[in-house]
Amino acid sequence: MTTTTPTLPEIEAPQSALESILSTKDFDTITSQPIETLPRKTFWQLLNISIGFLGIQFAWAIQMGQMSPLLESLGSVAWLTSLIWCAGPVTGIIVQPIVGSWSDKTWTFLGRRRPFLLVGALLTAMSLIIMPNSPNLLVAAVLLWILDASINISQGPYRSLVPDTVPKKQQAFTYSLMSFTIGLGSVAAFYIGSIIPNMHNLFYLGAISMLVAMGWTIITTPESKREENQAKSTNPEGFKAFIKQTWDSIAEMSPETKKLCLMHSFTWFGLQCLFIFFPLYVTHNLFHTTDTHSPIYHHGVQIASFCYVILNIVCFVVSPFLGKLCEVFSSKAVHTFGLLCLSLGLLSSFFLTSPEQAMWAMGIIGVGWATTLSVPFAMLAHQVPPGKEGVLMGTFNIFIAAPQFVASTLAGFIVMQTGNDASALILGGLSVLFSAIYLQTVKE
Repeated sequence: MTTTTPTLPEIEAPQSALESILSTKDFDTITSQPIETLPRKTFWQLLNISIGFLGIQFAWAIQMGQMSPLLESLGSVAWLTSLIWCAGPVTGIIVQPIVGSWSDKTWTFLGRRRPFLLVGALLTAMSLIIMPNSPNLLVAAVLLWILDASINISQGPYRSLVPDTVPKKQQAFTYSLMSFTIGLGSVAAFYIGSIIPNMHNLFYLGAISMLVAMGWTIITTPESKREENQAKSTNPEGFKAFIKQTWDSIAEMSPETKKLCLMHSFTWFGLQCLFIFFPLYVTHNLFHTTDTHSPIYHHGVQIASFCYVILNIVCFVVSPFLGKLCEVFSSKAVHTFGLLCLSLGLLSSFFLTSPEQAMWAMGIIGVGWATTLSVPFAMLAHQVPPGKEGVLMGTFNIFIAAPQFVASTLAGFIVMQTGNDASALILGGLSVLFSAIYLQTVKE
């Protein structure tokens, strides 16, 4: 029997093919993908991570329900109230990206994110305690800026805590749990606001809630120093370096990430119109009073708070199911439905004639509020490069804060021109409707 020895070309062919594969960009891309090393979390561990947002949202809810009436009681008018509300978006644009980038490069005995959660919680609590004792409009305005900056110190690194500590397959569910605790915090704050007219007590309760809830998350959520996340404690690189890093972060975004950012911007334009003018809309349009000292006015503020209770009860009920719904129908389909509900609720303000109808409208808005708080972040989390979680989440917040700033400067002017707070809500509804339409261009 004779055997045939393979010729040299026959031996080299597979080797050449292997070299060809190894040299391709596709292979480099595949091998550069991080291997999931995070252990799967239990439900209770994921809930512990999310509890801190209960305190954050309690503070936001006190601001949404009480701040515009407080400013009006100190002599503010629509356009000035709207400008003072620029505190939120401006501090969001400046603080969250800086703090997010700083937390990417910092490691302390508490970890990367938790030091910022702690500092933000302490400053927020102090601001909430002082706020209702403001002697004049200027002091209240300054305190609002300090309060919003403090909340943003915690909120930016907080969202980055999820990709740091939670496996990718559980991140969508974690963000939905955060939406759940946000809804719970809002329900508690607005319900208390609807039955307790004492503004001082409401702000004090907000301070306590922030400290307890954020403290729980800090204590129960350890951070592990993974290889790709190792970073020595450093100082910020300076404002110019931050601007360049943020600009580079935007420039390096994928086309779909940029679409998500733009879509989210139009959503938050509409939400800012709601936050600023809904309590005033209820007192002015449904209770027909502008007398901040009358019992009817204070009853209107309480009814507005109860409307927010309904909104957040819906958010509270819907949020736990969002992760599963996104798996069944896709994240884009779920969020599109939410945005349509949000738009419908805002646009209906033109036709409302009673507090009961306002409650129904806010219930519809609650569906869109629930998806807005979780689904876009889950969609974004899949595109976050390791080690860039903080800066990308902070940059994403610019596309939340910038439209809020535009709404704060534009909506008050429109209300002054039309003499009707409903005009701001209708403008917001149209913006959210465009957001729902534009979302259809995003590829998952």
